[in-house]
Amino acid sequence: MRLQQHYRRLTLGRRVAMRTLAAFLTTFGLLRLITATLHFGWWPGGPFHYVITKGGLHIHHLFWGVLLLMVTGFMALATRDPAWHLRIAVIFGIALGLTLDEFAMLLRLADVYWSPEGVESVKASAAAAALLAVYAFGQPFWHRVVRDVFGAKVTPP
Repeated sequence: MRLQQHYRRLTLGRRVAMRTLAAFLTTFGLLRLITATLHFGWWPGGPFHYVITKGGLHIHHLFWGVLLLMVTGFMALATRDPAWHLRIAVIFGIALGLTLDEFAMLLRLADVYWSPEGVESVKASAAAAALLAVYAFGQPFWHRVVRDVFGAKVTPP
């Protein structure tokens, strides 16, 4: 109960960042687990094994991530209601996980998911998670640094 009270006192920006971070880390972890089970044959014939169109096209989850990023971006711009921003944050975190999990494929325009170049996806995801965490958990610290260094008053978003 005490944790819930503390959470409600946080600024909207920090709560959005925390929800985005939680959804992103969960999605990224699940995607890595699912793709590993398929790639290494730990779960042969699993539910995601045959995600191919009738024409033989495999639609990577990068596609769904970019699509969700576009939708959540528009939704965030179209609404000013804080309750919606908290909901959109979860969808945005999922979209970020779907997109950054295959970041190396987008960067190289080749299927490098399990190659040494595929580590770029993990690095990009770690950087995104670190930035979200710095904002979510370090916002008061950074506001104080700005105020002390520049003498400017920072108002939380």
